[in-house]
Amino acid sequence: MVGKPIVGITAAHCSEELKTFPRHYYVESIRNAGGIPLILPPVRTHEEATDILKLISGLLLTGGGDISPVYLKENPRRGIGECFPERDFSELLLTQLALQQDLPLLGICRGIQVLAVAAGGKIYQDIPSQYPSAMQHSQTAPRQYAWHDVAIAEESDLFRLLDKTKIGVNSLHHQAVSEIPPEFIQCALASDGIIEGIEKPGAKFCLGVQWHPESMMETEAHSKVLFRGFVEACLE
Repeated sequence: MVGKPIVGITAAHCSEELKTFPRHYYVESIRNAGGIPLILPPVRTHEEATDILKLISGLLLTGGGDISPVYLKENPRRGIGECFPERDFSELLLTQLALQQDLPLLGICRGIQVLAVAAGGKIYQDIPSQYPSAMQHSQTAPRQYAWHDVAIAEESDLFRLLDKTKIGVNSLHHQAVSEIPPEFIQCALASDGIIEGIEKPGAKFCLGVQWHPESMMETEAHSKVLFRGFVEACLE
């Protein structure tokens, strides 16, 4: 009998205060979808990252602070928020190795940005200053409620999973993917042109979404479908 898949969940990390944590929504979403959540503090070496990936059947990149400009190979722009380079190094390395191994991967909010950068794409450091025509992407409603709609590309794996061309999503970000990485496609788009989803065709499961489905498990049915699809891919 096949056991439950172990899903590694990257953690928000602050070394100065010795705090390593993800929001509980991520843990419960993986558990409720049939997986075993394993919280991952930042790795420090290639060898450590390789060993960690041997222990898990899938990787969940969680939300959090901004990606440091040094990892974007850019100067810092006005509007960039708090950065934790130790976390950036770890998540970019884990993602690059996971992509090489075709390990099922789901990136959420910051996670879609990490996925894009790790795979060779680019992001906006700050939407309001770099894309001034965009809508307000930092919602003032509680995170479990939808803030705007996104259009789902019909040729995408995301569409085949959700069977919907439009869904309501929450929005808690000021960075976003600006250039889709090679071998990826755009699978979700906001009405203002901000990229809300990217995926890698042909992968077992490789998806990044800009919203927070883990916070909408009780308000939007598509959130449960997304996590169930991810965990099922981790069993293959």
